[in-house]
Amino acid sequence: MTEAICRELASGVLAEHAAEVDRDARFPKEALAALRSHGLLSAAAPAGQGGLGADVPALARMAARLARGCGSTAMIWAMHQVQLACLLASDAGPELGAAVNRIVRDQLLVASATSEAGVGGALRRSACAVERDDPSPAARPDAGEPASTARLDKHATTVSYGLEADALLVSARRGPDSPPGDQVAVLLDAADASLETLGGWNPLGMRGTCSPALRIRAAFADWRILPVPFGDLVARVMTPLSHVLWSGVWYGLAAEAADRAAAHARGRAGTGSPPSGALAEMRWRLSAVEAQLAEAARAAQAVLTGAAEPTVAFTLLVNSLKLAASQVAVDVALAALRVCGMAGYSEDGPHSVARLVRDLLSAPLMIGNERLVAINAELALVARDR
Repeated sequence: MTEAICRELASGVLAEHAAEVDRDARFPKEALAALRSHGLLSAAAPAGQGGLGADVPALARMAARLARGCGSTAMIWAMHQVQLACLLASDAGPELGAAVNRIVRDQLLVASATSEAGVGGALRRSACAVERDDPSPAARPDAGEPASTARLDKHATTVSYGLEADALLVSARRGPDSPPGDQVAVLLDAADASLETLGGWNPLGMRGTCSPALRIRAAFADWRILPVPFGDLVARVMTPLSHVLWSGVWYGLAAEAADRAAAHARGRAGTGSPPSGALAEMRWRLSAVEAQLAEAARAAQAVLTGAAEPTVAFTLLVNSLKLAASQVAVDVALAALRVCGMAGYSEDGPHSVARLVRDLLSAPLMIGNERLVAINAELALVARDR
């Protein structure tokens, strides 16, 4: 049912506004309103909590379907599901639990602020730290108020849809004296944070994700710090789910490009020229990624639910998916461009694949493939049976 809704929205409101969203590099507000109206922002939340109860394989298929209408919208939706899953995986106290329930109930949009200047793109290192004021006499527990006020000041190099989000999940060092890898995640209400844009946003593709650098400053209560160590969230939820859902988006974009190329070739079938072999190549490449995506999604579901551990072999599996999907999707889109020729190169028309190509060129850059290759090479030396 949810996949049918995604299909309908993709061919409707998402596709209707995709070109304008891309041209103006603006947030796809119409598409997000439609997703929200169908409860799709809470897809990863359990049904008993007000969500759709979609498992990881279903989420991956939904991401692929949405991408066929608008890559930026699909990527925003995928990133939000990752943040929601991180919140749902936390053993929350009453205040944090209530905040997460509100996010699910009200279909609030959550952005990630895990990038940071000065750490070389490393997710598992933070420069900024959670700091605390010394409690004043008026703020002691016997006065009925919080014992301290926490705060952070972070220069995040990329925060997708950060200015449009209702909440932010921010990584930081546990305290000023903590090493860079001793991190926590903090849930901030966007309305209570100071968000300063650092630079503009005019990229080649995925323009509607609206991902400029931001300086994030906020003061907050201690309960907003997730109790699960950030490293555990990264291993069990953030990295595997990101790789799976991002790959779903890339697969959907590439499949759409292949379909447009096939439609263009069918329209020229009467010219007497044999069909391009690229049509067959695109299909087997997509079939290979689809199978790899399905396998990784099943494995990620097991780790997410605690039925399996995030072993070295599991990390290799999801990293390999990201590497394969990000590169194969680009190859397929470029093959579709060759089949369609100028009709594909044009920004307009039913056989245009220009936006799809530009969106997909971001795929190898999201958690750079060179970094992942180096990581996988090291992991391959110690990996055992899967």
